[in-house]
Amino acid sequence: MASVPASGPTTKDLSYNDIIELKQKDEIILIDVRELSEIQETGKLPGSVHIPLGEVKNALQLLSPADFLKKYGIDKPKLDANLVFSCRSGKRSRDAMEAAASIGFLK
Repeated sequence: MASVPASGPTTKDLSYNDIIELKQKDEIILIDVRELSEIQETGKLPGSVHIPLGEVKNALQLLSPADFLKKYGIDKPKLDANLVFSCRSGKRSRDAMEAAASIGFLK
């Protein structure tokens, strides 16, 4: 399950196919917020970056661009980036979206 802003810090649930299509068009940054053990068990969505829910706010707010790139392997998203958060059931992706919105993303 994934959440993406519909307008402002609200959520819109996307299907797996929706996510893959948006990712292939390079229109989103896909962030998997599940725990490492879950990623190891089931794998991650193609093209996603793994940032566990507990790290999302600090990673987006406090890490320098260089440290973010080093830790997560992608450029640090800008405030106007189209972020999509993914988890197993949708709760953590909504929590991640709320955390990002609280620091100025998804506006």
